[in-house]
Formats: sequence, structure tokens, C-alpha cells
Amino acid sequence: MRQQNKHKNKGISKGQWLGKALETLGNDGVEAVKIDLLAKQLHISRSGFYYHFKDRQDLLQHLLDYWANEYTAIITEDEEMKNLAPAKRLINTMKMVKDKRLAQYDLAMNSWAKIDPRVSEIVKKVIAMRLNYVRIIFKELGFQGDELEMRARLHLCYHAWEDVMFVDDNRDEYERLQKLRHEMFVSPL
Repeated sequence: MRQQNKHKNKGISKGQWLGKALETLGNDGVEAVKIDLLAKQLHISRSGFYYHFKDRQDLLQHLLDYWANEYTAIITEDEEMKNLAPAKRLINTMKMVKDKRLAQYDLAMNSWAKIDPRVSEIVKKVIAMRLNYVRIIFKELGFQGDELEMRARLHLCYHAWEDVMFVDDNRDEYERLQKLRHEMFVSPL
């Protein structure tokens, strides 16, 4: 029996631990991200945690890196996206953020950042990455100066908060409004 538990613990991937930790952070805050609680939710023993992480602090650092990569770099570092025309890149970015729920943990990360300066620095870097990504798109579309900056900021803010503010939109309504929003973003004033 003991050998089976050891094998089962190794069967839970690092990504599964991080996914459950991120889910817990989003639902209950950083204080709830505890080894025992995560192990219980994953239906394994606590010892399985140490196969992937040194301690809780190591988990939290990996959690920040995971969030930055899985919820930002998945778009900003995607070579296929980089090769698209700017208007197509913008609409694909909008769709990916919505379809993959890439902003779903932003509120939790920002809350955590308010109480931890180390987290604050990482959140600021992620926001800067996202802002620079859309800023480049708008620059390629011909915008400059304040108009470029406001389009980039509005795009980032809207898509970060869309799921929080408009949870009841049905899919058809969402797609209709997404097309309209895209047209507004790419059209000159």
C-alpha cells in the first residue's frame, strides 16, 4: 500500500499542483494556499508535494512564474501570433483571452500583490508585458502618441475585467460585441 501511495504522489504533475494552487488563490486568497489543503484537494498525501517543491515558498514562487507564463507568455511569446497582421493578431488575442480565460486570476494576483512587494514586482512586469504586446499591435496599425497609449490601456483593462463585469453575456452576444469592439479599436478616431 505504501508503494502505491508513493507512485500515486508522483503521478500528480507539477502543473496539477500549480493549477490547484492557482485555483485556490483565485477562490480563497494566498493564505489558503497551503500544502495540506492542496494535497487533500488532489486526493494524495502531503509527501507528494515534496516531489516537486521544496516548501510552500518554493510553491508560491513557481505559482507566480506559472501564472506569468500560462496566462501571458502563451500569447506574447507565440511565434504564430507574432507573424499575423496586426488587426488579425488583435482579434486573435481578444479571442484567446476570453476563450482560455487568461484574465481569470488577475484579480487574485493583484490582491496578493498588495500585501507582498515581491509579488507586486512580478505583477507589474506581467502588466508591462501585456501592455507592450498590445502597444506594438496598435503602433503597427498606425496609431501613435496618446491615442496609441490609450488604445493599449483600454484594451488591456477591458479584457482583464470583462469576465468579472459581464458574466451573463451569452456567446452570440459576446461574439457580436467582440467584433464591434475590434472595429472600434482598429478604426481611427
